[in-house]
Amino acid sequence: MKNHSIIRRATVVVLAIELICGACFAVTAILHERQARLHALDATLRGRSDSLVGAIQDAEDPGDDVMVDPEEFTPGRGDLYTVYGSNSKLVGASKGEAPLALLSKDGFSNLRLNGHPYRVLQRAALRIIDRQETDGQGLRRPVTVVYAIRADHIWHETLEAASFYVLLSIGLLCVTAVLLIVLLRTLMRPLEELATTASHIDAATMQFSAPEAALRTRELRPLAEAIAQSVARLRNAFAMERRFIGDAAHELKTAVAVVRSSVQVQAMRQRPAEDYRAGLDRILADNRRVEELVTRMLTLARFEEREATPEVAVDLGEQMRGVVTSLASFAEMRGVALKPEFEDGLNIRVAPESVQALISNLIVNAVQHSPHGSEVLVQAQRSSGEAERAVLTVQDFGAGIAPESLPHVFERFFREDPSRSRETGGAGLGLAICKSIVENAGGTIEIRSAKGVGTTVTVLLPAA
Repeated sequence: MKNHSIIRRATVVVLAIELICGACFAVTAILHERQARLHALDATLRGRSDSLVGAIQDAEDPGDDVMVDPEEFTPGRGDLYTVYGSNSKLVGASKGEAPLALLSKDGFSNLRLNGHPYRVLQRAALRIIDRQETDGQGLRRPVTVVYAIRADHIWHETLEAASFYVLLSIGLLCVTAVLLIVLLRTLMRPLEELATTASHIDAATMQFSAPEAALRTRELRPLAEAIAQSVARLRNAFAMERRFIGDAAHELKTAVAVVRSSVQVQAMRQRPAEDYRAGLDRILADNRRVEELVTRMLTLARFEEREATPEVAVDLGEQMRGVVTSLASFAEMRGVALKPEFEDGLNIRVAPESVQALISNLIVNAVQHSPHGSEVLVQAQRSSGEAERAVLTVQDFGAGIAPESLPHVFERFFREDPSRSRETGGAGLGLAICKSIVENAGGTIEIRSAKGVGTTVTVLLPAA
């Protein structure tokens, strides 16, 4: 995979923008300089044409038109001019040059004459000449002046003047590149420090302390806090995993020790056949508890994996009816009555085996902690909120759970009274399994309890 540098990219982008701006500035400067020199040339052109008009004199013969007095006007070097009298009669022109033709309209224009660019001004003028024959009354002589000045020096002077701006732009571009690299490296230093600190996170300690420079930077503070929170969650997850492995090893060791001790007791001396049979029954019972513990651990591991949402919806009421029927004899043996209440057609998108495991664990847990002669209420109904949800409720009227134990009831291998594990058969995994199933389905589970009153577990699942 090709590596990309943020500093290099930012530098290239900024320099490209500056280059474009510099080019626009240079073009604007060139056009402005050319326009300024063109205006100066037009002013010169107008002044020389005025001088030419002033040099127009009356001819010697009263019947003739006017003429250009060469003593009164000296054209600039390379200038061309032509003067036309009334009826477009040629009055005068530059020496040694062909007369300039009349243009289609008066004003300034650009022409190419004799292989050179010229700026041309054509204007109509009125020359009033006093004569003695008219008793001092001036003669009005209309003329048309066409005057041209070479303009090939305009672009040369313009580029020469604009070269200063171009060189200035190039110099500023180079200075900006150096300053930009230095500035970006300085600005990126908190990010580099954050990356370096994050790279030192060790799986053994899982400690992370964000650099002060990153915390003081507004854009980096959310990233630093997110890394710190992620590390804290990972640390808690690893701690829970280590605790789970330790608890599982302890539970398995205890269960195996019970089986071994039962076998050792049977092997200590000769016994009647009835005692051996009773001992084997106890060993089988202990072995069933070990098997059940291993099965629950495997079940928890399977449900903690994210499962894909099934495409087919299942009826929560129908699944609950099947589980209640299968657990009826278990509840009857413990002297507990199951009271199911459910709505038909309450569909959810959860795998049938997950729903059955959820309901079964909740009911078994409630029955195990209910006194003889009590009952367990199992309900499934629709919620009344905006988003339609299925509400599963399991309520018992047993001894309840102490307030200080409630935050831990969904932890693996947690038992409020560890001494009751052999009596109830519980390993502290039932509610942990239920929580994994509900969270995988996108729902929520909560438990409310009061000492001496009972416990209520409420599950909310998205309705299909």
